[in-house]
Amino acid sequence: MDLALSPQDQAFRDEVRRFLDDNLSDDLREAGRKTGGVFAEFSAGLRWHKILHRRGWSAPTWPKEHGGTGWNATERYIFARECAAVDAPRIFSMGLRMVGPVIMKFGTSEQKAKYLPAIVAGDITFCQGYSEPGSGSDLASLKTRAVRDGDDYVINGTKIWTTGAHVADHMFCLVRTAAEGKPQEGISFVLIDSMKTPGITVKPIVTLAGDHEVNQVFFDNVRTPVANRIGPENAGWTVAKYLLEFERGGEAYTPNLYARIGDVRRLAREEA
Repeated sequence: MDLALSPQDQAFRDEVRRFLDDNLSDDLREAGRKTGGVFAEFSAGLRWHKILHRRGWSAPTWPKEHGGTGWNATERYIFARECAAVDAPRIFSMGLRMVGPVIMKFGTSEQKAKYLPAIVAGDITFCQGYSEPGSGSDLASLKTRAVRDGDDYVINGTKIWTTGAHVADHMFCLVRTAAEGKPQEGISFVLIDSMKTPGITVKPIVTLAGDHEVNQVFFDNVRTPVANRIGPENAGWTVAKYLLEFERGGEAYTPNLYARIGDVRRLAREEA
């Protein structure tokens, strides 16, 4: 995507470039360059998140009222492309990109106040508890159960391919809260406030490349407050579908792909 930039957009691009020149250290750039999975090494990504937050740029897609930039699509693309061009580390963005928009749309005022500022600041990070053994593409067949006990849900089951479960401190999770009716009708969307909650076990899954980015997570009588449910009970499928609009869509990945294609072209010319 090549843009015919307006003078205003050119000024914004120059502002972004100055910021990157002043704030992207050599070690952060190296961490971005060495990224082998979806995200940069966690500590480097978190450092970069904090730097962006101090400038007010950690949440490019969020509205200003929730701590975002309020940028338009062109500004977001310019920012992402300039970051990709200089190997800025890709931050661990499941809070910013996925669950944050869900909380904005479906969360209570208390949930918004509790989670959104902390997500923007990089004070909390989330992993995604969706897929299960046997419930990947057929996600509605998930079996992880949450049984209500007073003011808590008690969760038992397992999730798999959970990116960053070994480093994130929170999880957003789909659980089965009813067995009747269609599978989609018995699912709820809950937040777990600590991956160190008693009963949670995280086991690494090492890829063929030798990387550890994904995990299997086991729940053995794990408690989370009913107040951490996002949306009505048994309406989690609607929430989950909304989240997937942000996970699978948008312009977030294109600039990085563009930059990597440029790297391949340069290597091809050097080897020719």
